[in-house]
Amino acid sequence: MRKTLAIVLLLLCSTVSFAQENVGSSSTPMRSSKSYIIVEDTEKDLAFLKEKSRQAGLDLGLSVLANRISTDSKLVTPKPSDHLLKQGILHLQLPMDDNQTEFAVYHSELFDIPASINVLQIEDELITYRTTERTGNIHLLYHCTRGAFGTKAKAHSKDAIVYKLWDTPERTLLPDLEIQDQMAQKVAKALSKTDYPLLVLNDLKSYAYNTQGDTAIAHFLDTIRKYNPDKLIQADLLTPASWYRLSRINENQLWNESMRNKVMETLPDKQLFHHICMFPWMIGNFQIILADKNRKATSLEELEWFLSIAAAFDGGFGLNVSAETLRRHGLTEKMMNAIRIWETLRLRGVFSEKQKEHFKDPYGNWHLEQADDSTFLLYPQHISRRYFCDFQNDTWQWNSPYTSLFALRIEVEGKGSISDLEVRTPNGSLYLPCTLKANQCLVFDYDGSAYITDMNYNKIEEVLAEEEVPFPGEDASKTSSFLKEGVSKVSFVCKVLPEGKKQPEVSLRFLTRDTPETIILNNGDSR
Repeated sequence: MRKTLAIVLLLLCSTVSFAQENVGSSSTPMRSSKSYIIVEDTEKDLAFLKEKSRQAGLDLGLSVLANRISTDSKLVTPKPSDHLLKQGILHLQLPMDDNQTEFAVYHSELFDIPASINVLQIEDELITYRTTERTGNIHLLYHCTRGAFGTKAKAHSKDAIVYKLWDTPERTLLPDLEIQDQMAQKVAKALSKTDYPLLVLNDLKSYAYNTQGDTAIAHFLDTIRKYNPDKLIQADLLTPASWYRLSRINENQLWNESMRNKVMETLPDKQLFHHICMFPWMIGNFQIILADKNRKATSLEELEWFLSIAAAFDGGFGLNVSAETLRRHGLTEKMMNAIRIWETLRLRGVFSEKQKEHFKDPYGNWHLEQADDSTFLLYPQHISRRYFCDFQNDTWQWNSPYTSLFALRIEVEGKGSISDLEVRTPNGSLYLPCTLKANQCLVFDYDGSAYITDMNYNKIEEVLAEEEVPFPGEDASKTSSFLKEGVSKVSFVCKVLPEGKKQPEVSLRFLTRDTPETIILNNGDSR
């Protein structure tokens, strides 16, 4: 990895002076590692997203794709333009009539290039194919749509030129350099009328698919900057052309908690690379999601893990979240507040090098609270694995690295419900008198409060938790929701209310935390 970085750096350094000589009097763009919410073209939600970005202390970054041609564009239908970008030429094996939905072309390495809608252009007809099979020197194309996208199906001679077109994951087509320049200028002018502080240019490499390569990227970026000189301009690719024209780079790396191990495999070398290139360090994107049948909703603990990684590497990030998700997620206010606190301390340079090293532990968890205007409490936190119930002998050895009161999350999935929940610890019983239905979660917090939520953490009802507590003046370790460092024997009992013959699926997860470290934010703290 480091050898590769060294080679790339040499290439960049050898071209920086060339880039500087060719940008005339233009200055290096503003650079910043401030984080942002990724905004798509959603004008109806813009006011709401602005409010949330202000609450979290984030910028709004508009996602820009300035070279996509939709399949209903006048450049496509009813007569395809000669300016649709072509990957190369294929050759028919036999003539085609106007009804064939299967035909053959001679082998080409063009079929090794990934595609999404598989579009061919023969004269004024567009054809899509679903599958291809290679037999010797022939590619057989199956399940073809003739006269695709409103073009007209025609017969073609064996000598007819067949072009394979560039398409994209968005199921769009790409333009050649001439049309790309026109589209870029149109988009750049429109962007100049917006008040987004950040423009996020996605898939920068696609602007170089034409024969001009990196020169086309430079021309595109110069067009965007010409009309938007006061905006931060971000892209996902660092090239000799983009180095001098961009404010920063953020790869489209989407992080989540399941990728903890990958953090330390990839981020340290990338951070060094950006530091040497004198670029603000951005660590990728984080997505806040709602629960569905395949995934759980994003938790506050998962978000704070990511925020601690951003603090560890002193890097900004993109927050990938829709307005609908923010409206429907029960923890939106807490998550926006957590982002504001973590990012305030990161951007003010308050975290010590020792703290940053601790944050780099991929298995570490942290919780940051604001005590007052200048005082913050940083808690090391342990989040246990999930313990699954069989309703027969639900006794476990809970192992905590900290001596503390515990918090608890109990989830019910599948069919049916449970009631009269009781957690028995060495210090006594924690009783939770409630009925917990399928697709609900019971939250018991460190302060002893308890409530039921849906799977998106929206509060449904309060629960009055009953636990054994010490008399005033006695040792707090006698509280039933108290765990000592090390192994504690804990059991769980409840009444099971099946639905028909199906029982609910119940899991528990406990959290403990260590004594907090106090962080003081002084007026002089800054970058």
